[in-house]
Amino acid sequence: MLLELILENFILVREANLVFSRGFTVFTGETGAGKSVMVQALKLLMGARADSGQVKTGAAKAVVQGVFRPSAHIIRYLEGMGIDVDDELIVRRIISREGRGRIYINGAVTTLQDLRRITPGLLSLSGQHDFQELLRQERHGPWLDAFAGLEKDVRKLAAIYNERLQLERRLKELEQQREKAIEEQERYQAEANAIDEISPRAGEDQELERELSILRSAKDLRMLGQGIYEVLYGRKGSVQEELSACRQDLEKMTRLDQGLEDMAKELEGILLQVQEFAWTLRDYVQGIPTDLSRLEQLEERLYNINRLKRRFGPGIDDVIAYRQGIEEALKGMEETDGIIRHLREELEDVERRLVERAVELSAKRRASAERLSAAVERELSELNLANTRFIVDVKGPENPAPHEIGPRGADQIRFLFSANVGEPPRPLAAIASGGELSRVMLALRAVLSRQSGMFSIVFDEIDAGIGGEVADKVGRKLKALSEHGQVVAITHFPQIAAMGEHHFLVEKRTVEGSTLTEMRILENQDERIEELSRMLGGDRKAARIYAGKLFGSFLRGA
Repeated sequence: MLLELILENFILVREANLVFSRGFTVFTGETGAGKSVMVQALKLLMGARADSGQVKTGAAKAVVQGVFRPSAHIIRYLEGMGIDVDDELIVRRIISREGRGRIYINGAVTTLQDLRRITPGLLSLSGQHDFQELLRQERHGPWLDAFAGLEKDVRKLAAIYNERLQLERRLKELEQQREKAIEEQERYQAEANAIDEISPRAGEDQELERELSILRSAKDLRMLGQGIYEVLYGRKGSVQEELSACRQDLEKMTRLDQGLEDMAKELEGILLQVQEFAWTLRDYVQGIPTDLSRLEQLEERLYNINRLKRRFGPGIDDVIAYRQGIEEALKGMEETDGIIRHLREELEDVERRLVERAVELSAKRRASAERLSAAVERELSELNLANTRFIVDVKGPENPAPHEIGPRGADQIRFLFSANVGEPPRPLAAIASGGELSRVMLALRAVLSRQSGMFSIVFDEIDAGIGGEVADKVGRKLKALSEHGQVVAITHFPQIAAMGEHHFLVEKRTVEGSTLTEMRILENQDERIEELSRMLGGDRKAARIYAGKLFGSFLRGA
């Protein structure tokens, strides 16, 4: 419930402190006096964006503050944000002329997003904007869902719908990747075959180049190697024979001088090393190929490897790594196929659940549509529209396909209205009378407010387009609605204003060359009768008499 509204330097208001109570409160004043200022202030408290133009001329900043009595749900939400709440919730907005602003909830700085999450549970604001909303068919579904208490069902369906969208998006991405991979698969396979046909080994190109170098120099290598072997071991008078003779002489010397034993052993080792070296060299020479056909094979092999290096290199290690990458890519395609199959199965399950939820929601809506139609027609009959028909039309496929289901289901919901007997119901946008539209809005708000338990409702010019007799009906409806909580109405009709339990007067004055809007509560019966007389117009004396009768009728409960 709204307890207090404080304004400082807001539009044309220098200072105002409005205290609200339960029951029916009315705001009146001449056209242009600034009654809409209160509505703009409440919109800011509800989360509307601030505008530096709302700061009064000559002031640096404007302040709009509302004091509310919050519900237990809002208290828990705020405590979850770390904001302490007792019996009162204070929302304070500071608007700077420079454009910077601040939002406080119980003294804690907060964001516009958080404010918008909180205030819809504090206050319902119904004005000309809501009339336009009433004409928009896409808004009819949420109103039906609010009446039927189906918001939770809609949220569950929307969650499944979003899950389906995410799965479809992921599946589409993978299928696109797979299509691209399929286009490249033939190239991958051809490249893999080209590499596999050669099957190069790491370092093989260096080994081939070395072997080719040997084959190309085989004749020289054999000749030089054989010559060295002959000098060391193979011919008469070789190094091996000379060393053997030296060893025999050194053995004789050792028998004469045993101190030469170490030298004799060292020479023996040298002789053995020369012998082993000569034999190793002999084996190498004998192993040099004599068949030059091997040369052609090696050259062809090296040519093929170098061709792979030019294509996939630059090095042979790069060729081998590229082949491994092809293997991983082909394996990834197989894994992608498996993931796609899994996602398709998961999508089928989600779509099945989505259809089930949409069908259930449609059934509940159709049942609730009849109840909402009847409830609104009852309200309209009390607003001098007894012969009207209000139909909540719910259309949609009985067994919708998944693609026919949106975030709110598969239904097309619209409000149809017929003001005259025998006339077929038509969309609300076809209603010519603003008075009829106002009463439909009031009837719908009355039904929804009772259903939702909304404690505070503000009506901005709900009486637009109606006549005096209907105004009396609207006033009584607003008064009856206020018995459930708090109703605030801005009105031009004395019949409605007379029924208010609390009456604020909005006046515009010029003070020291500055235009000001002032708001004050009318404290006594004489002040209220005076204002009702002004609203009635015409002969002042007659108007005052009639105003007294209006006010007296209200006091008597007529």
